Amino acid sequence: MIETNFRREPIRSRKLLDSARGQPCTLEFAGICSHDSETTVSAHIHDETFGMARKADDFATVHACDRCHMFMDQGGWIGKISQTVLLRHIQRAIFRTMRNRIERGLVIIPLDPERLAHDKPVSPRKPKEQRRAVGKSRPMESRSEWPEGRKFVSRNNLRKEPT
Repeated sequence: MIETNFRREPIRSRKLLDSARGQPCTLEFAGICSHDSETTVSAHIHDETFGMARKADDFATVHACDRCHMFMDQGGWIGKISQTVLLRHIQRAIFRTMRNRIERGLVIIPLDPERLAHDKPVSPRKPKEQRRAVGKSRPMESRSEWPEGRKFVSRNNLRKEPT
């Protein structure tokens, strides 16, 4: 079980917050988003470190234009979209923002080297004399050679003529 220490120091990073400038909005609420990268800021997402007079950690942010940020933060979504739709937009924005940060080198994670299928090691074939012999293929038996079994009695009376 993970113990949560709500009194720990928040993680703050001016570089991470400033990195949102000029980036596309990752929230993109339909009919709300201005799609103006000049107004994009880091919008804090409420997490377990969020509380009274305390913002969430700076890594718990998404890139949001001014209109999407207001819509999310000031409750503009209430009565317009469900909480499920709001959370789906936030989840998508977290993934988009994290990918953006990784691609720009702001967040460093160890990446696996890309290996193509044809680059994978293949064990060498055995010499011909050590290979298992495969029997000759034989032609498939025709239906007339199949053994006769018990006749299947159908209970389908759709084909019977009405009496």
